[in-house]
Amino acid sequence: MIKDFKFIISIMDGFVKQTSIQNKLNVIDECYITGWEIWFQIELASYLDNHYNVSEWYREEQYYMDKRKSKYKSKMAVDFLVRQKNTKKDSYIAVELKQHSSTETCIAKMIDDIIKVDSAKQSCTQFRSFWNIGIHKRENSKQVVKEKIQKKVKQKNILMHEYIEVRWIPNTNFAYTIF
Repeated sequence: MIKDFKFIISIMDGFVKQTSIQNKLNVIDECYITGWEIWFQIELASYLDNHYNVSEWYREEQYYMDKRKSKYKSKMAVDFLVRQKNTKKDSYIAVELKQHSSTETCIAKMIDDIIKVDSAKQSCTQFRSFWNIGIHKRENSKQVVKEKIQKKVKQKNILMHEYIEVRWIPNTNFAYTIF
């Protein structure tokens, strides 16, 4: 699991270090643009498609939901499945992306995704690990973000692994959080 965590961080670090991404995030910030998650997914898809250490990726993969956990929906989609080079053919890392200028709202949406992915039928899922990536405005410190995550996890009464990373996106007022 730690190897997948480090791999996803390395992908995101390379992705957000691109000047073109930083410039677009600054336009989003300066012009108060909202609802840019799909744009971010498309940019990330393009980056994954050309990444030297990604052998394949899929977007919006559908999974049946366990009816005991979800009474209203029969299917759910995972934003990305990513397979690192030199791993088993059916060994994917699931990734969900969220964006919001408010750190707290972004974290709440990320935690909702944990619950959503947990509702997928275990017999249908083929991923070896699951990671949430949230893009939000910077806080005063990375510790503040981690405390907000812990507070939301406690409120929702869910179990979560201990891997949490908060990184500032260079030359912007944004950060990304992975857990």
